[in-house]
Amino acid sequence: MTKQPYRPRAGLRFTIHGSEFEVTYVAAGMVRYAASAGGKPHRIPYERFIELQESGALLVLNGDLERMSADGIERKLPELNEAETLGTIRQARYVEAAVTQLSHPQSQRQLEGLITSVAAELGDPTPPAASTVAGWVRRYFQEHKNLSAFTPRNHLRGNRTLRFSIEVEALITDGIEQVYLQPERRSAKDLLAFVVGKLAEKGLLDARNTTVRLPSLRTIERRIKALDPYVVVMAKRGKVAADRVIRAAGRQILSPRAMFLVQIDTHYLDIILIDPDTGEVIGRPYLVCIIDVYTRAVIGMYISMFPPSATTTLAAVKDMLTRLQRGLPGGVPVRIIPDNGVDFKNSAFVRLCGRLGIIIVPAEVRDPNDKPHIESFFRTLTHSLTQKLKGTTFSCPIDRGEYDSRRRASLMLERLQERILEWVNEVYHKTIHSRSGRAPILAWEDATKGWMAPTFSTEEVNAIARWPEQRSIHKGRVLVDGVEYFSHALATLEELGEKRVTVLVDELNLHTVYVEHPTERGVLIMAESTNPEYTQDLTWYAHQEVKKIMKDMKKSDLQRLGQYAYLLAWWRLLNEIQTDSTLAKRQIAKITNGKGRKSMRSKSSATSTGQRELVTQAENALIEIAGDPYQKNYASTKMPTETFDYLDLE
Repeated sequence: MTKQPYRPRAGLRFTIHGSEFEVTYVAAGMVRYAASAGGKPHRIPYERFIELQESGALLVLNGDLERMSADGIERKLPELNEAETLGTIRQARYVEAAVTQLSHPQSQRQLEGLITSVAAELGDPTPPAASTVAGWVRRYFQEHKNLSAFTPRNHLRGNRTLRFSIEVEALITDGIEQVYLQPERRSAKDLLAFVVGKLAEKGLLDARNTTVRLPSLRTIERRIKALDPYVVVMAKRGKVAADRVIRAAGRQILSPRAMFLVQIDTHYLDIILIDPDTGEVIGRPYLVCIIDVYTRAVIGMYISMFPPSATTTLAAVKDMLTRLQRGLPGGVPVRIIPDNGVDFKNSAFVRLCGRLGIIIVPAEVRDPNDKPHIESFFRTLTHSLTQKLKGTTFSCPIDRGEYDSRRRASLMLERLQERILEWVNEVYHKTIHSRSGRAPILAWEDATKGWMAPTFSTEEVNAIARWPEQRSIHKGRVLVDGVEYFSHALATLEELGEKRVTVLVDELNLHTVYVEHPTERGVLIMAESTNPEYTQDLTWYAHQEVKKIMKDMKKSDLQRLGQYAYLLAWWRLLNEIQTDSTLAKRQIAKITNGKGRKSMRSKSSATSTGQRELVTQAENALIEIAGDPYQKNYASTKMPTETFDYLDLE
């Protein structure tokens, strides 16, 4: 005999291909269920749920098999509440007495005398009528003497027919979709007005009379209350909010030992920084932090003005790998949960983790449940340090009140880095953690006692923690994103016929790259930029801004300028960001990473005599351009004291 499949209902737990799930809601022919670990929601048609059971792909857990009835109607004893259980036992006592003591158990005449004696034995103050007991006995025999005959039939109560005409029912359904399930604030009254208006359009209703029965406001409210809350929140506030509302906190994330599981995330710090040279506001910085789940110790950090990206995450990972050499918690983890893991596909971050054997466990986008420990650390940092500093933005406008964050700003990036590092090492690491019950630094020392962990130098990590690019060698050079790099070893490889190589690029410094030897494993060849004046301490972000300016210049100008094109585009970029606009200040912050304009001047002040001549030749080349739309601008500024002040040529 084929086993009857279980009807899905809230709380039913099951497995599919070894993964455990729980039914959270069933309505309108759809079953919504969520993963037991993490709570990610899924939806499946009701019929498909039954088919998966019948095929064996979906297995209801054994604990629920003993507790729940397959049909969901004739319920087992554990599924009944106290009143229902007492009622079931009461029915069974009357039926048992009738079947065992009467020759005709369904005879009302014989039952009348029996009911009195049984009621006295049970202490039943309101014994049932003879006809009622006769019906219980009849159902008992119809159910083949099964105890399920005594379970409550509450599901059979009430009117189960349509209360309104087909036109009205269809309008209520349409109104729910078109009126209520919209992002705007809509109520049951709006839905009722929709139904009335549509009936008026069809000629079924006017101001005084109606030819069909209308639903009341209370009826509409009941229909709305019966909707799947997930569907309602998703329609009004989006999928992310819906996933968050209907999900519990989930299982606790555990780590068996130090550096087995670490979490990494980026936090927008609640403080405004200033330029170290001019004192101008440059915006809020970002903190990338890595925390060890087992000890709660901070094992990697990177604070910058760069927005979240694979580059900033890689910088924090590089810090984590080199901290042991500096006597700080860190090392090589077994598993790492990155923020928005899908953003790091095919990046230097993935490459570095693969090379060191680190398993990446991507987190869901905007899902704090996958990284609760690092989110908790950010909250502690915000309340204990960031919001106590001058220039804090607080958490929201209500908390900020009349506090002028921009006017009170006084910290520079380097000073903020020092403050946060000091707070982590001297305060956070030495404070008893509320969840683990231990100070993170002591928990780390005990967990890593006698631990022979590999240590890496900064140079080693910088050599391998780079973005890989496939390029061809041409005349001993490789071209990456418009910048050429040369090495005599590359020329030799080219002569040997090895023209296709992997170039490793550091996005935080484009001055040099490493080239992997195509045949000798582990051998890296350093290639230098052919334009060192331009690429010295140049970041990928600044290079992209320069490329945008070069794109605006005419091809004829670029051909005449030749090797000076990038340097002149760089000069123009520096000239443009001298304005007082907020956008310009943000550009300065990103291009210099909060170090101020002096960093650009010091970068250029190291230029040799030959470099000074190069700039002079570039200036002359620009002025000689005839008919160029930029000629007037360059000729009028002349690029002497005021402008070339950036390059310290005076």
